[in-house]
Amino acid sequence: MRARHLRYMRALLAFILILPMVSIALQPESGTFSESIGQQTPSESSTFTNGGKANVSDIFDITYPNDVVSLADTPGTLLPASGTLDPVQVEQFGYSMTGIISARTDTMTNTEQSITIDTEHDWAVSTTQVEVTNLEKLYVVNGSFDEGNLGYTVNPNGTLTNYPYGWSAVSNNTDPEQAQQVSYEDSSGNRFVSVQNIGPETNTGQNLYTHYNGSYVLWNQTIAITPYTEQFLLSFDFLYLKGPIWSELQGNFSLQVFVDGESVWRQDLPTLSERGIWYDSGIIPVNMSISSEKTMFMIGLVIDDTFSVDADLDYDDADDIPDGIINCQYITVLLDDVSFKGATPPSCETVDLQFILDSVSTPIFGSLGTGYGAIENPIYWQTSPLSFSIVSNTSISLEYNTLLLNHRYLNSTPTTNTLQEGVAYSIAHDQSGNLEMFTYLGFIGAYENLTIRIYHPSDWQNFTVFDPFLVDITSDCTLTEGEIVIPNQLLDRFGWWRITCDAPNYASSSVVERYDSGATDWVNDSIFHSNDTARLSVSLGTTTDTPLLSDPVNFTWTLPNCTTWYESSMTGGVDGNTSSSQVTFGPTNTTAGVWGITCLWSNGSELAYRYAVFALHHTAVLVSVYSNTLETVVGQPVSVFLTFRDDENGLYILNDGATVVGNWSGSDVDFVPDVVKNWWQADFDTALVGAGVFTVSIVSAAPYFETVPLMITIKSQFLTTLDPPSGPLTPLVYGRQYSYDFFYSTSYNGTGIDEADVDVTEDGSEWALIVNTGNGYYNLTITPMATGDFSIRIEFSKEGYETESHVLSFLVNRVPVEVESISNLVALEQTPLDVYVHIVESDTRHPVTGANVTLGVYRPGGVIYFYSEMEEIGAGNYSVIILMPPSESGTYTVRISIEKDNHEMTQSFSAALVPTFDSNIKIMETLLTYSWQIGIGVTIIVAAVAGQRIRSRKIRDKHTSAMVLKNRFSDANNILGFLVLHKLSGVPVYSKIFKGGFEEGMLSAFISAIMHFRSEFEAGRVADDYAIIPISEVIRTVPTENLVCAFITVTPASVEQETRMKSYARAIGMMFDNALAERIERVIDAKTSKTFEWMFDDFMDGNLIRRYQIGEKKFPKPLKFIETAIPLEVKDSSFNLARLVRLLESSGQSEDDVYIRVFKAIEGEYILPVYPYSNDVPLETE
Repeated sequence: MRARHLRYMRALLAFILILPMVSIALQPESGTFSESIGQQTPSESSTFTNGGKANVSDIFDITYPNDVVSLADTPGTLLPASGTLDPVQVEQFGYSMTGIISARTDTMTNTEQSITIDTEHDWAVSTTQVEVTNLEKLYVVNGSFDEGNLGYTVNPNGTLTNYPYGWSAVSNNTDPEQAQQVSYEDSSGNRFVSVQNIGPETNTGQNLYTHYNGSYVLWNQTIAITPYTEQFLLSFDFLYLKGPIWSELQGNFSLQVFVDGESVWRQDLPTLSERGIWYDSGIIPVNMSISSEKTMFMIGLVIDDTFSVDADLDYDDADDIPDGIINCQYITVLLDDVSFKGATPPSCETVDLQFILDSVSTPIFGSLGTGYGAIENPIYWQTSPLSFSIVSNTSISLEYNTLLLNHRYLNSTPTTNTLQEGVAYSIAHDQSGNLEMFTYLGFIGAYENLTIRIYHPSDWQNFTVFDPFLVDITSDCTLTEGEIVIPNQLLDRFGWWRITCDAPNYASSSVVERYDSGATDWVNDSIFHSNDTARLSVSLGTTTDTPLLSDPVNFTWTLPNCTTWYESSMTGGVDGNTSSSQVTFGPTNTTAGVWGITCLWSNGSELAYRYAVFALHHTAVLVSVYSNTLETVVGQPVSVFLTFRDDENGLYILNDGATVVGNWSGSDVDFVPDVVKNWWQADFDTALVGAGVFTVSIVSAAPYFETVPLMITIKSQFLTTLDPPSGPLTPLVYGRQYSYDFFYSTSYNGTGIDEADVDVTEDGSEWALIVNTGNGYYNLTITPMATGDFSIRIEFSKEGYETESHVLSFLVNRVPVEVESISNLVALEQTPLDVYVHIVESDTRHPVTGANVTLGVYRPGGVIYFYSEMEEIGAGNYSVIILMPPSESGTYTVRISIEKDNHEMTQSFSAALVPTFDSNIKIMETLLTYSWQIGIGVTIIVAAVAGQRIRSRKIRDKHTSAMVLKNRFSDANNILGFLVLHKLSGVPVYSKIFKGGFEEGMLSAFISAIMHFRSEFEAGRVADDYAIIPISEVIRTVPTENLVCAFITVTPASVEQETRMKSYARAIGMMFDNALAERIERVIDAKTSKTFEWMFDDFMDGNLIRRYQIGEKKFPKPLKFIETAIPLEVKDSSFNLARLVRLLESSGQSEDDVYIRVFKAIEGEYILPVYPYSNDVPLETE
């Protein structure tokens, strides 16, 4: 079967390899890759993606559900690889210009200009050109009178203060009563000059004014005839402002122009038609030879003949109004725009015409009044505005137009989005790349002769240019190697221009290789398995060009479901040959099927793309969803659910290309996939085979997978019922035997099932024994050999029958034992006594053997007198020999204890041991001890009788003193704690709690009580300060002026103790009332706390409840018994005084002696109280 699939797979691979391959648009998604990838060099980079989960559905046009292996389909048609190359440069260039500007150098009119550059939109200027027309040599300068000092001059003589620059004025007066005047004036920004003759009144009172022959007033200028010429053109404007208009006066006065002393033009002013308007002289040719390089130019008013005019007459007959003095006494002419220039335009070189821009000067060349000049800037002018000037070495006038060659360099965009840059590409396997770029033209008419030039790599071909209306205008463009030029005549439409072309595919060949560890070399292969190491080797280049692989070559490995598995890049190679980084196919991060590897390379302008495929084989396994052993009832079908999974990565195999078949009753059963639950299922009918255990072989097949059969077991059986016992209802006893019955039968007719396999498990199963008693009945016997809670599982099974089980839970207790009897315990003192006991089990009365039995004899008061183990002398019988104690102490107590594993005494046992008085022994002891005193005994009997009364009185006094000390001791131990509170604030100034566990709750309750009653303390004072105020039976308070002393006792305080309370409060008040008069909000310092503690010891016998330790003094003989009885504690060699007193009392000492001698030991400092270093160490009370 494997060979059949292999042939199928190879045929499929051959078919795929001849398909036209197009690239994958790689969109890798980061993931985790835990398998081996091989050794990578520093020049490579890689990215692993999660197979089966990468969101790259746009790579292929086939997608599959996550975690499911596709078998029936192979990768569909691949979309071309697409992306963006580096942008190409798009140049927009055109001219901006100033327009025709008239300029003259004599007055520097318009010789300096500036022009703006659209730097805001990244325009720059590479070349500035100037075109000159109407160039003329001006022999008279400042003829427009634009510059000078305004004002007037009477009778000018060649030296003036107010004059236009370059000009002077002279006059000649032939009558002393007559005057001449010139002026330089400005009217609304228009400047001009005037000449005026002022005639005197010659007939006094008759308004007759006379102007005398030979008088003149002229503006003059010395001019240089350079370059030399004899042909001139004269022109000017004049306005006859004042003076008579009368033809009879013709030839009497005129406006004249003189060159080199010769009048070249004359206008009779009386013959003009009207005054007050500007006259244009027109172009007046002047042809004359001037011998010197310099000569004089003059223009002005000349009185040719003497004449007189009457102001009362109307000479012009215009309005029958007399001309008046203004037009008779004054003759005034205004002059402007005086031009005297050469008739033949000079060459630019003759007048040294220069064009200056950005501190760079270039000559303007040309003749006959025209010229051209240009300045280029290889780094472009990028500052706006751009200033320039026209200069000459002489006075000229001209017209010029300045042109700026503007450039803007843009990057192409891959889409109609100005925020993106680049060239969009799409490339397929073994095909040239398709390129598309855009450039935007957003203006029209801003520049003259606007042109677009697009620069591109020389190996791009098959260009098509579309205008914004998607019209193919390629034929109207100029296409040369590396350039596309869109001419100006096409750029009358704005919008997005689109250019498409082809780029060669540099990928020439590729092959998938496997590393052969045996041969230690790479071999070509098309079928791979897990843990194989593979790589893709590619060759890049064309027949004419082999690229330098300095840019990374990107490799993408794709899974059969067309998602990206691994990405890497390699830099470098030899002669265009390179390989991907090697990869090892891990078992868990791969899927079986047809894989693809794409190779994509670009250096920004060149492309290479190629695609290769290979097959990856995995092992597939069948796994039962629930169990490999299935049970069912005879006659009913059993459903088998299997998962068919890739054994190496766990992916489910569910597609049509897979088959799962099982054998059953001599035929095949086909499994059907459930894509929702990711399993395969089939039903097996047990009616075909009956009851029994059947082994089913299930085989599977899937392309690209190697499979193994699955063996499952189907048990066809009858339904059964198990009737368990209802117990145990009471605990079991260790070592006893218990029996329980079970009934195992078929469900449909209740027939008992014999010879079943019964398995007892869990803790305690080793104590169980089960026997088949017949007809389906089984008896379980348990003998527990440990104590505690136990649960055992009893499982009944038989082939062809349903298995049943029951859990039996039980509690095992120890064996109860007790003392059944004890021998006589009454005997003479100081004599041996055999003590016998009989030990039995409490419930069965069986004797207990092997036990550890001990006997203890205790004095009255519970002090141990004798302790010994008893010896076993028979079944349940134990004995020991003791020496009877003295009879003086009265009755003793015998206690019996029993110890044995898994046994326990249900109740304690004790009996009275009674030593009887033996008079013979006492008489002998007395005689032996006191024989020498008997003689004098009689002597002192009389004295003893006499002193009996005195002795009785001393005993009474001693008892009284002892009772006082005992009461003090009791009162001290009656105190649980005490507090000192401030009356106003209620803040505890000092507190001391002696009993553990009482501190938190009792203190809080007590403070609450004190706060509740504080108003009572501060209200009307029925009782004086230092009086006892009971809060409860065990709480007493004593107020001072500013404080409250509170005492907590175990029982109500005695009268003597209340007296001590008042004394303590009085001492506290005397010491602290004044210091603590103000309200306080915090507890006082540790020093004051210590004072409270020492005063408590002095007034309340606080030292009696402290721990004590042995002093350095040696105990005297009367107190020696105290030293031997002190129960030292290891932790700090201290002891509790109350326990010492109790121990002394129980040792047989009289109560009076105990208290008196203990107080003597304290007063004599034989025992010393232990004082803690901090207030946190509690005192002890009992």
